Amino acid sequence: MDYYKILEINRDASASEVAKAYNKLSLKWHPKLSKLDQNTTYHHFCLISEAYEVLSDPIKRTFYDKYGEEKLKEGFFANGNLKGGYSFAGNPEEIFEKFFGTSNPFAQLIDTDGSENHGTLFSHAFGGQNFPGIPGPQDLEIQVECTLHELYNGCAKTVSYQRQVLNKDGITTRQIMETKEIKIDRGIETGQKIVYKELGNEAAGFKSSDLIFLIKETPHPTFKRKGNDLLYIAKINLANAIAADPIQIVTLDNRKLQVPVDQIISPKYVKMIENEGMPVFQQDEVKDFGKSYTFGNLYIRFDIQFPEDLTESQKNRIKDILLEGQQ
Repeated sequence: MDYYKILEINRDASASEVAKAYNKLSLKWHPKLSKLDQNTTYHHFCLISEAYEVLSDPIKRTFYDKYGEEKLKEGFFANGNLKGGYSFAGNPEEIFEKFFGTSNPFAQLIDTDGSENHGTLFSHAFGGQNFPGIPGPQDLEIQVECTLHELYNGCAKTVSYQRQVLNKDGITTRQIMETKEIKIDRGIETGQKIVYKELGNEAAGFKSSDLIFLIKETPHPTFKRKGNDLLYIAKINLANAIAADPIQIVTLDNRKLQVPVDQIISPKYVKMIENEGMPVFQQDEVKDFGKSYTFGNLYIRFDIQFPEDLTESQKNRIKDILLEGQQ
């Protein structure tokens, strides 16, 4: 059996030419498309599938080119693999589906003379166009964890990720590791995306998908973000609460912020400091005009630490003072 003759190609045909030949002939002889009787059609469909299965496999093709069909089916080779003989499994439909990405031959809409009307999964290699019924590569979405300190001040982060790229044959793909440095702008929030168009996954016959970095904020030990505002829990003792002592907070940009308190601090008391929250995220076109950042507010709640043990004398003195204050 001459596999090259079956696929109507030369013996020096490239992998792309082998695929193109199968693309054309498998549709010509597909049982759902051919107008000839089913026995003849299926026979040719199987021959084409067997020829493609051998010639698209570099090891099988090398063995076949050197020893021919009979030896290929008897097997041998050893260090170059193969060993057991090759046998066509009689599964042309499976080969078709694996090649096109669908078992539906009508989805391809390719002329039997080889010209693509709408293209196929492999149309990039054959000069066709994308077929709208076949999905392209999915966007590559990478989660990037950022501390609240990084989101407040902005930073650059180096991110490593894996993506799918085309091999030299323009059809098959492989996974590679890549690294990219991304800029984290001040005020960006959890869930926001940094998008690089067409730098994601590749697939034959389609534009590359987008590369998307998804921001995720990691918990901070003292601050909690609410949109553009910040919440801070200040731990103070009972004496400081009653005396309304000022407190000091180290901000996310490492300033020491002195916060005056103008009344006795109760468990329900909340102190608000304007413009000490998160910087409000600005789009690139806004930043280009050199406008300064605006900020949310800082809300301070108080965790009042009560003494664990007091003497009777101390309890009485505190009680007297508090009762005196109510008169």
